Amino acid sequence: MAMKYSPEFFQPKEFRCPCCGGGQPAALLVLFLETLRRTWDGPVMVNSGYRCERHNREVGGAPQSRHLLGCAADVRPSSPELIEPFQFLVGRLAGRLSGWELKLYPRFVHVAVPRPEAACLWDGGLLNLEVK
Repeated sequence: MAMKYSPEFFQPKEFRCPCCGGGQPAALLVLFLETLRRTWDGPVMVNSGYRCERHNREVGGAPQSRHLLGCAADVRPSSPELIEPFQFLVGRLAGRLSGWELKLYPRFVHVAVPRPEAACLWDGGLLNLEVK
């Protein structure tokens, strides 16, 4: 059965590489961030989404970073003083998901879906999800 979901809180431009303007996020990443935003009940800012190879090198990203595939995002709450409860919530939502990456930093959280999810990128329209 297919389920269609229209993202409400994020736009494709938030995930594009600041260097070249390229890239798309994985659909599952967007769905996760939508769930996070609804649960957080406040703005969630995307610091970094897709990165081209050049930009990834410039920011010191890992050579095999999931940002290169559109499978990762560094996100934060709009108010820096809320980072600890935000980190806790992201950890509760993503911390036990198999194959996901979760890293907590002082000012943001890195979350990444498994690499195979790069096969289904979000173009800004409806998310088509298969439910089995």
